[in-house]
Amino acid sequence: MTATPTTTLELHHLQAIVRAMHDVALTDGVHDAERVMLRGFYESCQRDAAALASFDDLIAMPFDLAAIVDDFKSPAQKIALLHSCLLLAHADGSYSATERAKVQSFADALGVSSGDLEQIEDGVTDYLLQQISRISNTDALQEVARELSR
Repeated sequence: MTATPTTTLELHHLQAIVRAMHDVALTDGVHDAERVMLRGFYESCQRDAAALASFDDLIAMPFDLAAIVDDFKSPAQKIALLHSCLLLAHADGSYSATERAKVQSFADALGVSSGDLEQIEDGVTDYLLQQISRISNTDALQEVARELSR
């Protein structure tokens, strides 16, 4: 599986991804950075897709992984869900063991191998490092790189 193929997602995919991301955030307590990221992502999608469900209504619905598995059939859709969850898991600065276990359970349910998940995780780490590569404080950058590689 490649790290970030392009795919078209319908509104129900986007809503399932937001609920999955929220489920990841709940594993170690929803941090402000995670909440801001989630709300901004969904509200942007909500405007683009003219969705009626508010962010608060959407995350109030319990996330049922088994119910959404059949909607994520293509490798690109599976990667989109896992990639989004991984970005959210890193939003608070730490990809915790509980978040990792939750993302692994999503990958297992979606039929994504551990090796493929590792490739997706590496792709997210690379993406995040590219975002901060313009930082001139190399000591801080090296510390972030060490944290992301754990």
